[in-house]
Amino acid sequence: MAVSRSGLFHANASKSRLSVSNPARLHKELTPPPLAFISLNQRRHEVLPSQSLQTSWVRCYVKNKAASAKSEENAKPNEGHFGRDTIANAAAKTAPAVASLCAPIPGRKEEGEMGSGTVIHEDGYLLTCNHLFFDKSDVTYAADEKVIVRLGGAEKELVGHVVDAYVDLDIAIIKIEKPTSPLSTAKVGSSSKLYSGDWAIAMGCPLSLQHTVTLGIISCVHRTSNELNRRGMAMEYLQTDCAINPGNSGGPLCNVDGEVVGVNVETMKLDKASGVSFAVPVDLISAIIKPFQNFQRLVRPDFGWVMRNVSKENSEALKQSYPTFPNTTDGVFVQKVIKGSPADHAGIQTGDVVVGLNGKHVRNIKEMMDAIGERSGEPVKVNVKRAGDAPVPLAITFKEKVVA
Repeated sequence: MAVSRSGLFHANASKSRLSVSNPARLHKELTPPPLAFISLNQRRHEVLPSQSLQTSWVRCYVKNKAASAKSEENAKPNEGHFGRDTIANAAAKTAPAVASLCAPIPGRKEEGEMGSGTVIHEDGYLLTCNHLFFDKSDVTYAADEKVIVRLGGAEKELVGHVVDAYVDLDIAIIKIEKPTSPLSTAKVGSSSKLYSGDWAIAMGCPLSLQHTVTLGIISCVHRTSNELNRRGMAMEYLQTDCAINPGNSGGPLCNVDGEVVGVNVETMKLDKASGVSFAVPVDLISAIIKPFQNFQRLVRPDFGWVMRNVSKENSEALKQSYPTFPNTTDGVFVQKVIKGSPADHAGIQTGDVVVGLNGKHVRNIKEMMDAIGERSGEPVKVNVKRAGDAPVPLAITFKEKVVA
């Protein structure tokens, strides 16, 4: 009865007989298709099938076993299948590019701010969070001071420096000094392709514990800064339920394909909340990332500045701290210029306010990113305000001079 799967059954309790009518596929095996009987020996509790039905079962078993073996032999792995190794494989793709960062505090003995980063170019450019080095009120850590970088659990420490930082985006780029060999890089995906409920993988070095991977889902793809009661420029974040702890900031948030789709921000945790974490979506900062991914030697991918938004709330404080600060309540404030950078060579000064880029008016960092667009190494035209009201036109050149 188990083999035939279906049929018509008739039992006569008084005679201890059970009749079975076989389905059509077994009828083909039996010529003519007789009614099979199974005798029940109540004393020994045995089931004795008729000879013809027993023969049919054997034929079906042999035939199905051969077909199954052939199917298994010709089977190809399903690339879209979610298996036991899917998350591990995704994490393994990005893990070699995840770094542990430490920003020493100048003049202090404390260990400094701990965080994570992701290598986005083999020459040693890392993507991380700005708040590890600067805050919104002042320059907490000098950008020309060293950043300690440790990659892939290696005991050897590398030295890096901040080359670009955008305070209101909480994004910074670090350059490792002269890596001895090309570094493993992470593949950057697209955050705009995410949906709520997609798998999310957070990687980094929480509490200085390297090789840490946590799993969750994308809880929301467009969590606004207004919903989070965050002041300043309107922003959208990826919300996840991945475990994000101190030291995770700057580390990658990856999709199930092992592509970086966000930058984890540990400082955005909400009070009295559990399983609620946030990341900066990579599509929002693509204008920052792509030049570092695609640059060729002899073309600098960095501007060499630390930038923050000007607003009505902070303009008066900036006037008191910077004598050359102009009369403006919008634009992008140059909080620091990195010595020897393209911005420095172009004549950009600390205290300037960028109000135009490539002929477009700029009121905040987001508009600045849109104006930069797909940078290809060509000069960028910048209008800045300083002291007086008239904008000063400058041009930032990224091609390095070849020394004979």
